[in-house]
This record gives sequence, C-alpha cells and structure tokens, in this order.
Amino acid sequence: MTGKDGCRPHGLIRAGDLPGPMSMRLLVSAHVLAMLDPTCAYLVEDAAGIFGRAGIVEPLIPYGAAACCRLALWIWTGGNFPDELDIVSNSHFRAPVHGRIIQVHNRRLPTDHLMKLGRLWATSPMWTACEIACLDQAICNGEDRMACLHELMERYQVSPLDCLDLLQKNPRWPGHAVGVGTLSGLKGLL
Repeated sequence: MTGKDGCRPHGLIRAGDLPGPMSMRLLVSAHVLAMLDPTCAYLVEDAAGIFGRAGIVEPLIPYGAAACCRLALWIWTGGNFPDELDIVSNSHFRAPVHGRIIQVHNRRLPTDHLMKLGRLWATSPMWTACEIACLDQAICNGEDRMACLHELMERYQVSPLDCLDLLQKNPRWPGHAVGVGTLSGLKGLL
C-alpha cells in the first residue's frame, strides 16, 4: 500500500488488510505492530517519530478536532498509546473509536498554542504540559505522570514558569490548583 510518491503512508492497519486472521497476532508478538483493538493496529516503526504518531492519530479523531492532553502527549513523546482520545472540539462524541472513548475538552484555545503536524492539529508542547500538570491522576498513558511531564518539558524546553504564567492567565482551567502545585514542585527540577 503506497502513495503516489512510492512511500507507504503512516496510519492504521486493519485486520482485513492482512493475509489471514492470525497475521495481526503474529506481527504484534514480533513487535512489528501495536494493537489498538482486535481489528486495528499501527506499525511500531511509525510510532518512532512525531509525524508518524500524528499520522496514526489523524484518522482516529473527528474532522476539525485537535489532539490535546494525553493524546497530544503521546504525539510529542511517544510511550504507551492512551486509553482515551483527548480532543479539543465544540461537538460531543459518544461512540468509542477502536475501544477508546473520545474525551472532549471544550476550551478556548489560542491559535499560537495549536500546531499542525501533517494533516493533524495538536496542542503545543507548552499547552500539553499545562494540561498534563492539571491532571489529578498519578498515572498518565500507563506511566508516572511526573516522569511524562518532565520528559515533555525537557525535550521541548518548556519551563515550569512558562506553564505557571499560562495557568495564571487561565484561572478557570480545569484542575488549575493541581496544576499550579505540580508545576511549583517542578520548578526546582527543571
């Protein structure tokens, strides 16, 4: 399956695209594919870079939505694929996508905190860091939330002070107090 330029596009591989029903399980056990659900997977190789991960996410989320929070964290840093698909949208979605519910965040998002990765819109690393800091869960995408936050902030040179400033400008941000406490604790580490 190749595009006009002879390259295979990033994205999803459905069980029906493979030669037989056991093919997907074999490829998953060989760490060639990572499963989203029993009918759909993506190439582990595609998940090695930002644009590959964006290509995997793009067909999963509704048109016009932007990836945010844990989904954007996965795009920026990789790791474990999130259990929920966090998006910024004005619409509501009830049907799960490949076994994952769509978690809608209806926020006024300044355009300078949106980035286009291929055909996918995602929140910037700074906005994503603020969202992760405001989560009240200790685990994010199956990993320690503080470790994920530290990696994101260090990789993209986002300082806790920048995030605290953004949160100060958005006092009604859900989980604001948790985020301020988390980022204040990270000030001495980064």
